[in-house]
Amino acid sequence: MLTTVAILGCDGPEEKKMKFFERGKALYEKGEYVKARLEFKNTLQIDNDFAEGYYMLGMVELQEKNWKGAYNILSKAVDLDPDLLDAQVALGKIMLAARQNDKALEKADFVLTKDPDHEEAVLLKATCLIVDQKEEEAEAVLTSIIERKPEKHAPILMLAAMRMKRNDMAGAKDLLQNLLARDEKNKNARVLMIQILEKEGNLSAAEDEYKTLISQDPENVSPKLLLARFYNQTNRSREAEKILQGLIEANPDKMKLYLYLAQFYKEKEQNDAMVGVLEKAIKDMPDKYGPCEVLAGHYLQTEAKDKALEVLEQFITRVRTGPDVLKAKLFIAHIRYQDKEADEALRLAEEVLKENPADMNAHSLKGGILAGRLDFAGAVAEYRAVLRQDPQNIPTYLNLARAYFLNNEAGLAEDTFRKILEINPKEKQARFGLADVYRRKGKIEPVIEHLEKILEIDADDRQALLALGDISLARKDVEGARKYFSRLLTLAPDSAPVCYKNGIVELIEKRREKAAALFEKALKADADFVPALSQLLDMLMKEKKVGQALDRCSEQIVRSPENSSYYVLSGRLHAANKDFDAARKNFEKGLEIDPNSSDALFSLARLEQSLGSIDTAIAKYQKIRELNPGNSGMAMLIAALLEQKGEYDKAKAIYEEVLDKNPNASVAANNLAFYYAEHEPTKENLAKAEELISPLVEKFKDNLEVADTAAWIYYRKGDLEKARDLLLGVEEKLGDRPTVSYHMGMIYLGLGEKGRAREYLQLAIKSEEGFPGRKDAERALR
Repeated sequence: MLTTVAILGCDGPEEKKMKFFERGKALYEKGEYVKARLEFKNTLQIDNDFAEGYYMLGMVELQEKNWKGAYNILSKAVDLDPDLLDAQVALGKIMLAARQNDKALEKADFVLTKDPDHEEAVLLKATCLIVDQKEEEAEAVLTSIIERKPEKHAPILMLAAMRMKRNDMAGAKDLLQNLLARDEKNKNARVLMIQILEKEGNLSAAEDEYKTLISQDPENVSPKLLLARFYNQTNRSREAEKILQGLIEANPDKMKLYLYLAQFYKEKEQNDAMVGVLEKAIKDMPDKYGPCEVLAGHYLQTEAKDKALEVLEQFITRVRTGPDVLKAKLFIAHIRYQDKEADEALRLAEEVLKENPADMNAHSLKGGILAGRLDFAGAVAEYRAVLRQDPQNIPTYLNLARAYFLNNEAGLAEDTFRKILEINPKEKQARFGLADVYRRKGKIEPVIEHLEKILEIDADDRQALLALGDISLARKDVEGARKYFSRLLTLAPDSAPVCYKNGIVELIEKRREKAAALFEKALKADADFVPALSQLLDMLMKEKKVGQALDRCSEQIVRSPENSSYYVLSGRLHAANKDFDAARKNFEKGLEIDPNSSDALFSLARLEQSLGSIDTAIAKYQKIRELNPGNSGMAMLIAALLEQKGEYDKAKAIYEEVLDKNPNASVAANNLAFYYAEHEPTKENLAKAEELISPLVEKFKDNLEVADTAAWIYYRKGDLEKARDLLLGVEEKLGDRPTVSYHMGMIYLGLGEKGRAREYLQLAIKSEEGFPGRKDAERALR
């Protein structure tokens, strides 16, 4: 008897399923999404084909901002039951957020064929039409449902917002007044009405409406915050402050109120008051992260990094565990990374990921750190981890594409940039990325196409205008260059690079006075803009006005006495004037100011070689170095002179010595890497050379010497395409660099492009300057 009763009293699977489901819905309505998720999962364990269970689980994921999870689960729900119209609309909203407007519109239309009055579907369709700039169609959709279902408020509010956007305030006000007449407690309608009144300048009426909102819901802090903002924006700061202070007194446990008051003080530049509010919040709510985060951010902005770290570390010590502690650790990691403490930043990021492997911010930071170390494969893995959770994350896609590009995986970079454009066709950085990909491939037409598309999006994009102008110059299309550069000059009349580019156009067209005026304007805008002075001096020298050139250079040195390049220019002028002592003094001064100046270094070495006094010069500079052994510039000069003599082993020893004392000595690193590639290209040495040059390639992207060294290393390794790609971006800088021309020729010869190889090899041997490999170049040309 007892067994029978017990059996009869047990719930069957259907009853259990529905109990879990109803409990989950109740928790969902309360906003307890973690608990609701568990109930819905229990539901689906009993019935794996329960479409409504998947729908509600998908809605939980939406609330938790797990877009990918929500999309997958809601898709399962509508696969099981296509007539789950709310699920179809929820999917449409995700698609709209992912900029898949056409697919979102399909979802809206599908639902409306089943239920023409489905409010959320109508709103979704109208939003899709607005995004597609079909506002008349959107208004027709909204008007139709308003006429059929005047009791539905959301379409009225959307239509009113549309009219406000196109400045039809009377039409919007009419809709809102009618709605408020039927439902005077409709907050959204009243807020829109307030916006209209503020735009009309009727501040008294707007204030009354704010007070009405407050009186209708006196326990709600939101209307009071709106009124405080209104007072603040209408120069009634004291009244705004009183409201915020009163709200904190009435609600001392609401953290966000402290943050609002802190923000208020920040806007008023009352930093002491802001810090006081945040410190009180931290004291009253020691386990809340928000005030600590804002205070640390303030200290960082005011260059009080140690205080920022102290605030965050104290929070971690107090709270010890939980998601907010991970946020604080990650904040510290970002600070360490900005301070070039990459090891510590990486340790903290990995610590966060150990506790929460899904932390997207930690993956993103780790990806940035690894990319900075040239571990592009590791960076790619981190960026992919982010995209698995957020497949529409454009900044991460951009980082991923750049990692591929820097790792010489041009195909993957191109695919990734194109993926970005599928998500957002107006993403300019993806267009710039594709332009870089095609530039590296030597395909100029697609470069121009993508840059022009950027100008279709933003006609005043300065980076695109500059790039197109440079391409026009390289193609000797002077009119094209003028078109782009003159537009830039209109946008940025006081920009030194822009004045300079326009000056180059004038110079090509033999309008020398206009060119000189633009170069002078560039130097007025930026006293350290070397190319402008170089052009001015070159113009004077071509007119045989050596004295004027020397005077103009001296004048600029007075304006900018710490610019080493100006001393190099002065030295070259003196050398041209046969005043070799003055030339030497200027080159030495340039090297003294910047021991890493390759221009000063090579100019001085070339001078000594031309005078036939290399041994004397080495002895002289060696004595100077003995008096100051820490002078790396003097050490590098001696090494350069030794190279001129062909004593490469001795030069190598100096490079190693300099790097031992200063691992960041870029010229020494570049020269040692080149030594390995040129004179001892064993497999082991080429690996050392690559390790030395890789950081410099990223740091000095447009430096010809660095690009040439890297290219020659990869040539020696047999990676000819990578070698070619490295030099493609600096071809226009070849000038009188026969070594680089020789390398370009040999690379193209290896690639089987004999025409281009001959072109560069002939350019190399035309030079009167000696260079390693000259005999090889001559043999290759036979």
